[in-house]
Amino acid sequence: MVNVVIAVITREDKVLLIKRERGDFIGLFALPGGKVEESEHLDKAIEREIKEELGLDLKFNQLIGTATEIMHDKEATTMLYCCEMLMNDMQEVTNPEFEYRWFSKEELMNSQNIVESDKVMAQKFFYERKENYLKLDCYRDENGKYYWK
Repeated sequence: MVNVVIAVITREDKVLLIKRERGDFIGLFALPGGKVEESEHLDKAIEREIKEELGLDLKFNQLIGTATEIMHDKEATTMLYCCEMLMNDMQEVTNPEFEYRWFSKEELMNSQNIVESDKVMAQKFFYERKENYLKLDCYRDENGKYYWK
């Protein structure tokens, strides 16, 4: 099992997403984050990842949810830790590693160019704040397109 931290970063009611360029879900927008390193706490892992990917010095605010995501085509399980990060109006993305974009809630929920599991986590963990654990099952069809059940 791989441990991964992801961040919900907001400004003016919009959520910051990055465009995936490697690994799974290439070409889709997703919550920023990455793997937790050995002997690293979650809060430090997400702060490091956000600095590396976006050049932002943000502070971990709180863990808002966890999910197990099973990639059935690979028989791999990822433990996802969804973290809320604090960003003030004076902070700007500097030296981004990836293309990024701010999405309104409506855009995030309706776009076909966003990783579906990230939409679900943003909805359940951040917007609704009613659940704090999800089971996510990801499959690939014969054309290589991802889908979730």
